[in-house]
Amino acid sequence: MVDWKERIAIVSDEAAPSFAEAVRVCLPLGIRAFEVRRLHGKRVPHVSEDAVKEMLAAVSRHDLMLLGISPGFCKRALDDPAVEDEFESAFPRAFRLMDRLGVRRMTVFSYQRPERGAPIPARVFDLLGRAAILCQQEGVELLIENSPQCWGDTGEHLAKLAHEVGIRVTWDPANAAAAGGEAYPAGYDAVRGRVAHVHLKNWHPDHGWVYLNEGVADLAGNLCALEAAGYQGYYCIESHRWNDPAATEINTRQLLALLKRTGV
Repeated sequence: MVDWKERIAIVSDEAAPSFAEAVRVCLPLGIRAFEVRRLHGKRVPHVSEDAVKEMLAAVSRHDLMLLGISPGFCKRALDDPAVEDEFESAFPRAFRLMDRLGVRRMTVFSYQRPERGAPIPARVFDLLGRAAILCQQEGVELLIENSPQCWGDTGEHLAKLAHEVGIRVTWDPANAAAAGGEAYPAGYDAVRGRVAHVHLKNWHPDHGWVYLNEGVADLAGNLCALEAAGYQGYYCIESHRWNDPAATEINTRQLLALLKRTGV
């Protein structure tokens, strides 16, 4: 019988700003795997030494798993002068932090989309290709996550980028729904075969980010399809309900129920 708790992870700052506090919240729920995005309000790699030491101490003390980092790279406008600085200074700093954390996976985005309907500019492919080469040189797997604000917003657009750059994806069904796409089956079918990691929340056009069972993305169908396709990765909770202290527990409970319904 599958112990689904072994397949559940969380973006740590979704549970609490402090990694130590996030662990305190998550361990009783059976969550022992964490993706690292923000520590004490600052996004990696631009975090304090104390925050890094706190995280490493908690990981060692509780024998936890760190899955990778999400530094928010490649999320700027294409004409932002800071795009170049990100490559020159932020990527190297992130690699050094990853060395300390013992993780070899980084999730990035696909630059700001100013309007819907326009074709993806060649510069987006070029910049993501450059990021992929930097990561390959460091032995880091680069993943692209779909985001409603970026060129890779829906499953179809994310698949096009991933195919052209030759990398895999972090699939977020709710982000696809928030972008106006059909998360499942159409969006997932587009990225099928390239999914390395999954983020889970849900979206409702009238209420924004909602609990897993309350939005328009067919998470039950998508989870069944992922398991049928042989997905072996984690299902990572990313509630986006910042003022809702119950969100981690409620979404964990709902995710466990959805996974049990897959019949595996």
